[in-house]
Amino acid sequence: MSYRPIRFLFALLSPTRLLIPLSIAALLAALVVGCATVQNTSKQDYTWELGKACNTSEVFMERVNPDGRYFVWTRVDAGSTKYPGYFACMREQFKARPYLDWLKARQASAPQSDTMPSPASPPNVAGPIMAPIWHVGDEWEYAYKSPSDSGTFVWSVSRVETLDGEPNYVLKIGTREILHRVSDLANTLERVDGVVVLRETPARLMYAWPLVVGKSWDETHKQERPVERSTTDRNSTWTVDTEETVTVLAGTFRTVKITWKNKNTGALVTEMWYAPDVKQWVKIREVLTNGIREREMVSFKLK
Repeated sequence: MSYRPIRFLFALLSPTRLLIPLSIAALLAALVVGCATVQNTSKQDYTWELGKACNTSEVFMERVNPDGRYFVWTRVDAGSTKYPGYFACMREQFKARPYLDWLKARQASAPQSDTMPSPASPPNVAGPIMAPIWHVGDEWEYAYKSPSDSGTFVWSVSRVETLDGEPNYVLKIGTREILHRVSDLANTLERVDGVVVLRETPARLMYAWPLVVGKSWDETHKQERPVERSTTDRNSTWTVDTEETVTVLAGTFRTVKITWKNKNTGALVTEMWYAPDVKQWVKIREVLTNGIREREMVSFKLK
């Protein structure tokens, strides 16, 4: 029975799907490397598991990269007509079993060592929470799910850049850069491939430091999307609602819950849980036009 490799590498754990030409020589070289015994990443395990539902005798998943992208092989006599059906099957699997839910289920089912001590409860948030200081190299990994897709991403502080006379942290996620004002972490600008795709005027104030339960602030700002040639005026109210202990994939943290509502209608826009120990929110729920998007911290690295 003869098989041939698909000519495309398919990315299914990122917001966009990429089709990248791949030579047979490169594929064979990768297969040799793949023979080494290494531990799979969680993204590889996830993709392998979902692929089982789509594999057939004619087309099947052959290899998965550490970031979750996969290779598909098909029998020569089956032709390329089998590829679209396989990709459609995988899209349905991703929709039915979001990465965030899969990761939580796997963590919950992991065996616990009898010798490991029970984790201590995190202390209460003591006093007002001041603005954190980020450092180049700080990283936060998140998993997310929404009505349209699911996956994972990493925010990394790449540098400090001056914008309009003020220093801004630059968070990188792939080719996207998100700028936060150093003084208060307000959102100022976003770029993709160096092109401005979002500008906040004035900067969007997600936090009003110091954070204390009961604190509330109003803001009126404009969101400009130059590429889309659109502008949105926002009239918002932010409130620090409560202190809560939250368990996410990255661990258990003492947090303050912050809500963002439409000041005109009172409708909830976002609720997020900020943890001072990791200098970032660890969980967020956003109300989108097509449903709820959830994001949760998987791991973090602070310099």
